[in-house]
Amino acid sequence: MDAQGHAQAQSDKIQIKDQIEKYKEMLKSDPNNPTILSNLGACYASINEFEEATDLFNKILEQDPKNLDGLNNLGVIFTQTGKFDEAIAKLEVAVKLKPDSAKLWSNLGETYRRAGNYHKANVCRMRAIQLNERIKE
Repeated sequence: MDAQGHAQAQSDKIQIKDQIEKYKEMLKSDPNNPTILSNLGACYASINEFEEATDLFNKILEQDPKNLDGLNNLGVIFTQTGKFDEAIAKLEVAVKLKPDSAKLWSNLGETYRRAGNYHKANVCRMRAIQLNERIKE
C-alpha cells in the first residue's frame, strides 16, 4: 500500500470509530434496538474487532433467533475467523428462513469453500447464480 492508500485507510478507520461512538450513544436510549445493534456490529466487524461484533449480533439473536442480519453477519464473522462449523450452522438457518436470498447462498457457499467442502460450495454458488438470474429477468 502506498502512502496515499495508507492515509485513506487511516481516514476510513477514524470515520468508522466516529460512527461507533454515535451508535453507542444511540444505544443508551434504546439498548435493544436491532437496527442500531446491527449497524454497530457491522462497524466493529469492518475494523476486524470481531469479538465486539459477535457480542452484538448474539444479542440480536437472543431477542430474535430468526433475525437474518444477525445470522448472516455472525456467519460471515465466523467464516473470516475460521470457525466454519459455527458459520455453516448460522448460514444454513438463514437460507432456510429466506431461501430466495442470493447473498445468503453466496455467503454459505464461500464458507463451504473455505472449509474445503467444494461440492456443497458449488451447489450453493449455483443457487446464488440462479437467484441472481431470476432477479435480472
